[in-house]
Amino acid sequence: MANTREIKLRIKGVNETKKITKAMKLISAVKLKKAREMHERTLPFFKHIQETMIDIMERVPDMQLIYFDKREKKKDRVKAYIVLSSDSGLTGGYNSNVTKFATERIDKETSVVYPIGNTIRNYMLRNEYNVQEIELNDYSVDTRTAGDIAVQMLKLFREEKIDELELIYTEMESAMHLVPHAIKLLPFEKQDFEREPNEMREELEFEPSPEIVFDVLSNKYLKGILYGGMVESFVSENFARMNAMDSATSNAEKMVSKLTLNYNRARQTAITQEISEIISGATNT
Repeated sequence: MANTREIKLRIKGVNETKKITKAMKLISAVKLKKAREMHERTLPFFKHIQETMIDIMERVPDMQLIYFDKREKKKDRVKAYIVLSSDSGLTGGYNSNVTKFATERIDKETSVVYPIGNTIRNYMLRNEYNVQEIELNDYSVDTRTAGDIAVQMLKLFREEKIDELELIYTEMESAMHLVPHAIKLLPFEKQDFEREPNEMREELEFEPSPEIVFDVLSNKYLKGILYGGMVESFVSENFARMNAMDSATSNAEKMVSKLTLNYNRARQTAITQEISEIISGATNT
């Protein structure tokens, strides 16, 4: 059994670790709440954009826009993926789950990957995927970043450098389930812009033309989907980290209890030994 000094040092170290894990849990909880509030505030805006695009499609159903071009007959079609992960660990199975999901979907030979997050970026580079970087000053979960990504992706699609685009992210379906998902971003699907039967519609005019208005709104529509996926991944990441830190804190408390018990035993053994030596010394004299 370790001596009392060694046990005291271990107890001190575990208590310091517990303070860190507890603080990280609280920080993750605050970030989670803030991200959800931001998403709820912006959701009506992006919903209104989609409704306006539906109005345009209803009035000009034969409108030809590049964003609906599936390029099915094109040879060597390039499928691109935006994959969201965290920059750091301590998130339980969050990163490993999204990495496994992504690698099962992505064809290494015919696809290009736009990773966001150091974990997925490093994995893709190590395993020799075709990794391309999105040009961002810095990455943060906000509409500005989502807009920057949307502009770049639409430009690549127009220039036919990519022919299809998917977003891979993690969604917190319940308190116990963080599930990776894939959502198709480009090309647009016409069924996404169809109104429910018997739904009321207003008479609207679009200037300078429905096509130009739809083209402008396409950027904002894609930005809204990207932002939603970014928020879901951010919420999932912080929820996973909050749970991981909660478990780590509980384990630290159990370890401190066990070490305290060992410390008391070691201290009692040392006291007993000292008493025995004193008695033995007195008897010999």
